[in-house]
Amino acid sequence: MKLFKLVMAMSLGFICYSANAEVTPEEQQWVEQALSDINHNTDDSNVRWQYAQHTVMPDLTRIEQFDASQPETQRWTLVSENGETPDKKRVDKYQQHQQDLNQDKDENSHEVAFSDLIDVTTLVFVGDDDSNLVFKFVPNIEELDNEALTGVLYLDKASKQLRKILISNTDELNPAFTVTLTKFELELVFGVFEGLVMPEHTSTIINGTAAIFKSLDSIQTVTYLDYKVIDKPKA
Repeated sequence: MKLFKLVMAMSLGFICYSANAEVTPEEQQWVEQALSDINHNTDDSNVRWQYAQHTVMPDLTRIEQFDASQPETQRWTLVSENGETPDKKRVDKYQQHQQDLNQDKDENSHEVAFSDLIDVTTLVFVGDDDSNLVFKFVPNIEELDNEALTGVLYLDKASKQLRKILISNTDELNPAFTVTLTKFELELVFGVFEGLVMPEHTSTIINGTAAIFKSLDSIQTVTYLDYKVIDKPKA
């Protein structure tokens, strides 16, 4: 499955905070297992999926279809852009872009496994709400200064499954020369589909500049729909 590029939006619900406390071995095991489960479920070598991806940006709405049963360079299909069916020229350009991404992913990709986002050794239990256990953590994003980031993770109280990850900046970020991000907010929301925890929604907000004058402001939301398991998951 295509993993998620780093960039997105944050909304904190009401949480009954307690004094920050070190996690117990049992709590850390819950978090590690939840992260292991989502990594397993999004790995094509374990589970093969079909699903739709609906992306919304200020100037573009796009619907794509993913099918892991197809050859790797043909798994993504462009369904529509801004409500219109793409013509052959646009489809060909899209398919070429997908092939380029596949060829370049090893050396240029900024995609990461979900567990790689979180330094589990930094977990702190901060409280709970009606449905979730809430933990703070130090993010682990290679391209950014993690000392200027903070993270919050939500586990479902009953199932101990992953429900949400929030990451935001506490200070300016400089991911590249002349690039300054004043705002970075990432939200990853998870749901249960076909009995397995999978990404349901992501949102990203970035405000910043490049070379002083060029704006890097960006808002993007992605919703994942119509999940269907092609093959039964491996144990």
